Amino acid sequence: MKYLFILISFLLSVQLSLAAEKEYVLQSGDTGLSIAKDGKRLSLQTDDAHYLSLNAPYVVTLEVNAETLNGYYSSVKEEKGSLVCVAKLKSTHGTVFHVKDVFTPDAENHFRIDREVTIDKTGKGDDYFNSYFGLTLQRKTQINDFEFFVPGIWYRNNESLRRGSLASDYTDNYFYFREDRLPLPLVSAREKASGLAIDMIHLNANPETFYGENGVNRIVDERMQFGSLGFTETDSHSILFVFPGIEGETTYVGRLPEQKRKGFAYRSHPVKAGIKHVYSLTFGFNQTKDFPDLVETVWKQAWNKYTPAVHKVDVKDAYEASIEVLDAYLLNLNGAPGWPFSVYLPNGIARAYNYQMGFIGFQISNAYFLLRKGLETDNKEYVRKASEVVDFWVNNSQLESGIVRPWADAYVDRKATWRDYEAYMRVTGGGMEGMMGAWNTMRKHGIDKPEWLAYCKNFAGWLIRTQEKDGSFYLRYDWRTGKPTHDSKYTTTNIIRFLIELYSATQDKQYLDAALKAGEFSYDFIHHDYLYVGGVIDNPNVKDRESGQMAIYAFLALYDATGDAKWKEAAIQAARYTETFMFAYHVPMAANDTLTDFPKDVSIVGQTLIATGHSAIDNGLAFSSFQYYRLYLLTRDTHFLEMAKIIQNNTLSIMDLDGDMRYRYRGLLTECFNPQSNRGHSVRQQLPWNQASILEPMHRFMDAFGEWDIDVIEQWPMKKRQEMIERYARTQGLEKE
Repeated sequence: MKYLFILISFLLSVQLSLAAEKEYVLQSGDTGLSIAKDGKRLSLQTDDAHYLSLNAPYVVTLEVNAETLNGYYSSVKEEKGSLVCVAKLKSTHGTVFHVKDVFTPDAENHFRIDREVTIDKTGKGDDYFNSYFGLTLQRKTQINDFEFFVPGIWYRNNESLRRGSLASDYTDNYFYFREDRLPLPLVSAREKASGLAIDMIHLNANPETFYGENGVNRIVDERMQFGSLGFTETDSHSILFVFPGIEGETTYVGRLPEQKRKGFAYRSHPVKAGIKHVYSLTFGFNQTKDFPDLVETVWKQAWNKYTPAVHKVDVKDAYEASIEVLDAYLLNLNGAPGWPFSVYLPNGIARAYNYQMGFIGFQISNAYFLLRKGLETDNKEYVRKASEVVDFWVNNSQLESGIVRPWADAYVDRKATWRDYEAYMRVTGGGMEGMMGAWNTMRKHGIDKPEWLAYCKNFAGWLIRTQEKDGSFYLRYDWRTGKPTHDSKYTTTNIIRFLIELYSATQDKQYLDAALKAGEFSYDFIHHDYLYVGGVIDNPNVKDRESGQMAIYAFLALYDATGDAKWKEAAIQAARYTETFMFAYHVPMAANDTLTDFPKDVSIVGQTLIATGHSAIDNGLAFSSFQYYRLYLLTRDTHFLEMAKIIQNNTLSIMDLDGDMRYRYRGLLTECFNPQSNRGHSVRQQLPWNQASILEPMHRFMDAFGEWDIDVIEQWPMKKRQEMIERYARTQGLEKE
């Protein structure tokens, strides 16, 4: 037996020695990248997974004139801890492609590839090409074996995605995403059974394109320097990068013919000498305990590769410019005062005067901001005009039951009328928070407005009577009947902060109890299930960024009221999710486009995707700078501090503070624009929420610190900052009734 063991050990060592003679191995942590010395095998392996190159046994894959061209490395050399690999692939038309790949260990369990493709010889008849780099798992799998993370697009699974959305259809085999619609150019997939996640990040991406690069028909142009990242899900699982970027088999790029529900938007480089076809990727594994852990880990890895910069803005100047806009557009039409639903840009002409109390209308909150400015500067005209807005809502919108009518139309020649538009939790919650702010600022200046607080109490009473046994609220209610008109409960978070604020002001425990019941529901069905859905109520009821923001506000408020660590945990998870909608690398405007609404010399970093299902972006994360700074103070995670600074400053870059965009007022800004198709072109309108997004967090900073600039606050001792934020947490910045 002893000799048998010795023999087996000897044979094993010989086998390993022979293997070592046949391949080069790079090691990073527990993961090995091996390339055969004859160039005919590329393998990525860790204990729980074994991947080979895309289209193995081949190690290099190109696509030339829509036909696959595979090949091997003709040369593999070790140089200073890297593997330098060269392949020469010849097409059927005689074009010779020279591919140089340099592999290097990167972060733990990760490797880097630097690829350059040049053309040694062009063959007549070859017009265009793409290159691929990918890895395929060496066992059979199904798509439901994995949880996916593609920022702004794919979170865990395909639940709560509208039909036609990227990643919504699990019968697809190909999931290729243009990187210029990704807030960071990364994709990752986590195997549920093992927790092992593979990821791929495009490094140093500069996704350039040109005006006119639209539509699903193939476009061949060397000015396209963006890639696509994604997966193929057939009998097994592959992760890959395509350059330039092809999108499909679902795409938002143009319209497919009616008879084709699916397809690809092909983008290729021309086959010609001197073409620039260069990119770098990092790829590898992370062992993760759950999906939220994956999101945090991979997002931070990519973030640290790109280190997004803060573009400092004069916060006080942005504040004053925003107040100027509120003053300029406030109009009283036959006893119905308010701000126009939108303002055209750049001429600044008001489109229509109709009033939504919260969400995109933000009438009551904007009144609070102007009122506060008036009280703090003894501007009686501001106080008068803003108070009229608040009184309009208090005196006209609420029914006897306590429910409110959230949207009014104002007219020059007659009294305002109320739309049938339902009472959404998102709209009413925002309106009530504005009312609490208005009541509070008057109270702080010695003016009592009990009817304003009674308005909030009456609505909260209706909420308590309406609340479901499981603690939830429905998405919306018919204000005429008080009955729900939609079965979704995912916006239950939207009303929690208001209830906590009302409790803080009144110390009436029924409001805290209702908030806690709503919180328990939200913890179980939103936090636990990682389903942040429905906050963008003018979109389909889908996963979106704003639901994440609403969850942060709700869970932080509950933590303030109770000190229970589970609410802090939930707020942190919601913040990690929400930030992945924010562009953290620069997507340049189209090189030949002189008519973009987004400034061509300004970084897109800080602007955020709004929801899944499209790629429109806005400055809506501006609302949340205060909460991210709070999370930094709670966790000491400096990543949250970086986020808070970017949000506070970079989101203001679409204002016309320097006057270069020639808007009628410097404080105007466009509601949303596109980073991909027709880059930088916008709706050319501002809505009232845009002003609120600038002003709301400033007032929360002032309530907590008496200062709104994070850079100034950061100069103070940590003990002082902690004491100030703890005092804010106890009161929510509110006076007692």
